[in-house]
Amino acid sequence: MKMEKMFADETTSPKGGESGMKAARELDVATDEALADASPVVTAKAATLKALVKALNGVTPLFGAPAIEIDIADLKGEPLPTAILKILQAVNAAYYDYADEDAVSFDSMKDDKGILIEIAKLSKILGDKGFVKFLKSSETKGTQDVEEAEEPEEPEEEGDEEMMMTRMGIS
Repeated sequence: MKMEKMFADETTSPKGGESGMKAARELDVATDEALADASPVVTAKAATLKALVKALNGVTPLFGAPAIEIDIADLKGEPLPTAILKILQAVNAAYYDYADEDAVSFDSMKDDKGILIEIAKLSKILGDKGFVKFLKSSETKGTQDVEEAEEPEEPEEEGDEEMMMTRMGIS
C-alpha cells in the first residue's frame, strides 16, 4: 500500500461518489479499531507522549503525512491514540523494507521508560542517511503515473528486482 493512501484525507472523493466515501470511512473505522486492539496498554505521562509525538512529527514529512495534532493527556492503562499508532506502523513497515527489522517495538511502549527507549530508536533511524534516502527514493517511485507503473521495466539492479518481489509478497 502506498504511504500516500495510508494518510489520505478522508474528504477526498474516491470513485463511486457518496457510497465510495462511506466505504472509505468504514474502512478507516475498522483500521482504527484494529490498531487500537493491537496497541499496548499504556500508562505514561503527557510529557512523555508529547515527546513521542514530537519525534514522530519529525518523520511525517518523509511519508507525505500531516503532522500529528492531538490533545495529549496522561494515559492510565489505555491504548495509544490511533494517530500515533498509524505513523508508528508506517515507520515500522518502511524500516522493515529497508533493514529487514522493525524500527520500534510496540510491546515495550507500556510506560514512560519504554516510550523513551523507542523515541531514542526513532531518533537513531532518522539519523540513518541510508534510510532517509530509501524513503525519498520510495516516494519518488510511488509518484509515477499508474500507466507508467504498469509498463514492464528492466530492473536497474538485481537487488531492486529482489526487493520489489519481496514487497509484492513473491519470494
